[in-house]
Amino acid sequence: MHCIPSRLCQSVSCIALTLAYMGSTVAKPQDITAGELALTPEYCQDVQTMNGWEKHNRAPRTPQWLAMMGETFWAMHHYCWGLIWIHRSRAAGLTHQVRDFYRREAIADYFYVVRNSPPDFVLLPEIFYRIAEAHVLLEEPVPAMEAFAKARTLKPDYWPAYIGEARVLEAVGKNAEARRLIEEGLQQLPNQPQLQNHLQHLQGKMGGPAQPRGSAQRTSIAR
Repeated sequence: MHCIPSRLCQSVSCIALTLAYMGSTVAKPQDITAGELALTPEYCQDVQTMNGWEKHNRAPRTPQWLAMMGETFWAMHHYCWGLIWIHRSRAAGLTHQVRDFYRREAIADYFYVVRNSPPDFVLLPEIFYRIAEAHVLLEEPVPAMEAFAKARTLKPDYWPAYIGEARVLEAVGKNAEARRLIEEGLQQLPNQPQLQNHLQHLQGKMGGPAQPRGSAQRTSIAR
């Protein structure tokens, strides 16, 4: 088992993030369907293990993805697997144990890419965001907030991470901290509409300006 490089752990504790994948095996989801693959990013059609492609039998668009991602492209099949695990975890009729198993498999796959990418890999903020989302589904607020924070540290203008972490803070009753976080995001992106709407939601929740129509109160970190 390899540890997360220390350079990826600046500004946040990596204890919970490391424990998230220690002890988990990383295995490809079996019998991936065309419908499941269609729900993933376009490059997932061309990564190793998908559609019969391998490093020695490359998809025609492989040079395009290598130009975008560098050699980390050869690890990205694990990210695609993680997305499929999460999709499967949302299916009806699963037991709690099976849902959690799928979500932890996703986290293990996401961390595989983290461990096999440089610190400036273009998709790391998104990958940490997905790690956080999986922890939200597992109702694990501490590692979720750490992963959201890591995504923000890597890319301060990555607005989804501000909203994701703010929702977790709201769920644990820290509305003031959530508002400060959204305001921090708006310093990076003053005109970002989702951040602006979420600030209005928080202001209404805390007795400020009226909450916009359609906003919903959240009572759980898993949505």
